[in-house]
Amino acid sequence: MSSFAKLEKTYRPMIISMIKKLHVTKEWDEYYQIGLIALWEASCQFEKEKGSFSSFVYKKVYWAMVSHLRRQCHRKKWECALTDGLIHILFDDRTIYKEGIVEQALKSLTERQKKWLIGYIIEGKSLKAIAEEEGVAVGTVKQWRVEALKKLRKQRWE
Repeated sequence: MSSFAKLEKTYRPMIISMIKKLHVTKEWDEYYQIGLIALWEASCQFEKEKGSFSSFVYKKVYWAMVSHLRRQCHRKKWECALTDGLIHILFDDRTIYKEGIVEQALKSLTERQKKWLIGYIIEGKSLKAIAEEEGVAVGTVKQWRVEALKKLRKQRWE
């Protein structure tokens, strides 16, 4: 058994876990392949004095998949199933913001849902800070988020 085959066997659960963490349901094999490529690159680039190999692999695989997910959402007319975790990843890139994705998202939301999206996603405020600004309970802001995410998941991203 080659040394890379041993690495693959060792890190296969981590790659699968990462795919699940990112909520990838389509093109599962493609993301697994991206994970294997990142694992191979990590094995070539690892420098022992800079830290542990497993931490290096984890970061390498995670960012390879996130980068691919961003490119996929950016280039294709693709319906992104937004989750609370993914929404930060997708809206973090300022080029996406400039190209009108946020404006498109805002069209379908109520005023309160817009306050959550702008405050939480764009301005990086906590739910508590938004609640204090609006004079409502944190649970109310959470409900705005739930309803906004439902609408965003249904929306077609063009």
